[in-house]
Amino acid sequence: MIDRELLVQQIYEAAVFPEQWPCVLERLGEAASSPGVVLLTRRSDAWTGSCIAKPLEAAFATYLTSDIPAQSDTTRRLLAADHAGFLTDDDLFTPAEWAREPARRDWGIEHGWNHCAATAISVPTGDFLIFHAQRLEHAPSFNAADVATLDSYRPHLARAGLLAARLRLQRLRAATEALAMIGLPAAVLDRDGRALAANELVQQMTDHVRWLPRDRLALRDPIASELLQRGLANLFKPTGSSPNSFAARSATGDATVVHLIPTSGQARELFDGGLALLILTPVMAPDAPEAALIRGLFDLTAGEARVARDLTRGLSVAQIADAGGVTQATVRSQVKALLAKTGTSRQAEVTSLLAGLPKFRLQ
Repeated sequence: MIDRELLVQQIYEAAVFPEQWPCVLERLGEAASSPGVVLLTRRSDAWTGSCIAKPLEAAFATYLTSDIPAQSDTTRRLLAADHAGFLTDDDLFTPAEWAREPARRDWGIEHGWNHCAATAISVPTGDFLIFHAQRLEHAPSFNAADVATLDSYRPHLARAGLLAARLRLQRLRAATEALAMIGLPAAVLDRDGRALAANELVQQMTDHVRWLPRDRLALRDPIASELLQRGLANLFKPTGSSPNSFAARSATGDATVVHLIPTSGQARELFDGGLALLILTPVMAPDAPEAALIRGLFDLTAGEARVARDLTRGLSVAQIADAGGVTQATVRSQVKALLAKTGTSRQAEVTSLLAGLPKFRLQ
């Protein structure tokens, strides 16, 4: 027997302590005679995070890493219904349609899952929260009493989701303000380039930054703006290859270095997935940053980082080879890798790019 008061309390606690969501989702499922519930976050047209009750974990991990979600019609129909409550597969599909639905046909049958009930909750940050309850193959469909039970928890789930999103925004704003304290213009962007947080320094860079409708951020340098859009699109793909640090120029020719960094190591995290931290570092004067800093920012090998530092100091390929005790062919190979990783095409561009890095030391 589920203690309703305790479960409601745990829902609000999970908004502050996300590690508690799996237990909450399992208990929420039990309240509606289901093995568990899956919580998904969605922004624009992309899934950005997930949390799964333990009994459903293995099967749903397989589902979320397959191409079935892109083929499925369940989420589109759920969002189109715009219903402030849970809807079942019987509400959204005819029996014949459900049999053909990819989530049922290509995943559910294989893994032993059938009927479901789900709700979509919109939060002001632009995210959708999808709570999805699932039943085993031979269990009956969710009836009116089951849906009423789930609906009774929905207001608490909505408020907890809003609280979690607000806390996330506070963390993002704090991150950009912390960067402002060390002189770095910064903003947090979603996949569409919409700024969820931006410090005053980046807002002042009107020679480099353009603000578009819906708080979207672009760069005035058209080539750099294209790199930014490609970087945002590919940043969270395992095979993404767009450079995440590149040079950008203003209309008057002033250079800045753009760094695009995921805000979270795991895109599966509920509210931090699908976001990127944009940092702009204006080029002040040629100066060689530490090799360790270069290596960390651009994911270089130790040898590539040394070559990058020496190029910034004005050394030639022959001088770098002599100093390092290697052949010029080795240095040229490292320069080629360096160009690819920094998104540049000439040694002069690398020098300009690295000269704009912030001048602080790594401890």
